[in-house]
Amino acid sequence: MTCVAALTRQEHSRMRVVMLGQYPLDEQRILGGVEAVMVPLVRGLADFGDLDLHIVTCQPRQEEHTAVTAAGLPLHVLNRRRLGRLTSHRRDIQAMSRTMHRLGPDVVHAQGMGIYAAAAAAASHPHVATAHGIFFREAEFATGLASRLRHRMDSSFERYCINRVQNLISISPYVEHELVQNCGFRGRVYDIENPVHDAFFSIHGPGDDATILYAGRVIPRKGLLQLLSALVRVRQEIPSVQLRIAGETDTAPDYVAACQRFIEQEHLEGAVTFLGSLTMDAMVAEHARCSCLALPSKQETAPVAVAEAMAAGRAVVATQICGVPFMVQDGASGLLVEDGDAVGLADALVRLLRDPGLRSQMGQCGRQIAQARFSASVVACRTREVYLKLAGA
Repeated sequence: MTCVAALTRQEHSRMRVVMLGQYPLDEQRILGGVEAVMVPLVRGLADFGDLDLHIVTCQPRQEEHTAVTAAGLPLHVLNRRRLGRLTSHRRDIQAMSRTMHRLGPDVVHAQGMGIYAAAAAAASHPHVATAHGIFFREAEFATGLASRLRHRMDSSFERYCINRVQNLISISPYVEHELVQNCGFRGRVYDIENPVHDAFFSIHGPGDDATILYAGRVIPRKGLLQLLSALVRVRQEIPSVQLRIAGETDTAPDYVAACQRFIEQEHLEGAVTFLGSLTMDAMVAEHARCSCLALPSKQETAPVAVAEAMAAGRAVVATQICGVPFMVQDGASGLLVEDGDAVGLADALVRLLRDPGLRSQMGQCGRQIAQARFSASVVACRTREVYLKLAGA
């Protein structure tokens, strides 16, 4: 193990921040929204000379060690214990507590309202937690006994954390409403949206006229079956349409099988491509290739896929649910439809695919919004301000 214990208070006059969260060991292999958020945020924070930032992550089947992020910051990797839910993640929280004690932070920042928030709240240092997914809402879409049980345990632990966290970063008014109004969070709330990797802002050009991108895991909550149903109608109007599906397919195998059966029944094989989980560079390339993003989810907080599409200058077609309307301006940066309305979803997609000028106009509007709200430099600056307040600087 690489030892950082020799770093003492005298050796760093900068404000030391420990960020706890699910950080990827390979920054090209991003799995999930939290990882997609942490990478650009860490890179943005690395530009501030007055911050001494350390990242702590728990990963399964890992020997405890210290690595270095692409931005040159220390990444402390701890072994995530199996069956942690059964003990309320006690051993993981203890391991993070030992690491924080050794590092002696001025501020602790947890990403997510799970084990990292619990560790931050248990520490003796000023702390803040960023709420990403809303577990108890996502649990409504769990299928199968094992999945429902996991979601129930995660929802219970989420409420445990909400009752202990003192400061909250809310990435969307929807998140704030759910945690404050419905869960009784009583601490201080800071409104800071998620950042987007700079690479998405570098995309230029209109993309392929008839290519739709779906970016996200293939799970019931994301609504791919509804999109496939809409695609049948779209294909009648635009025979050359292509749907490219970028995301994991191993989380909900029964749902994936149902999607594949629908594709076969409706003879969509030539119009649909499953890409699987992509590297960061490959995902950027898919955004450059598509003409628009479709995300027909049934529940979302502040979907990173939407923010990335807006940064890439791509119009968005999405369901008008949860946190999505706070990101997509209906009729300006994209088109919003009601959940379950496959006909409306198809009509919105046909409208965009047939009108390159409208796609361009909406894409430009989305990029302007993204530059003002989602760029890593903007989000990192606002996050640093929270650190300064918490540290009393």
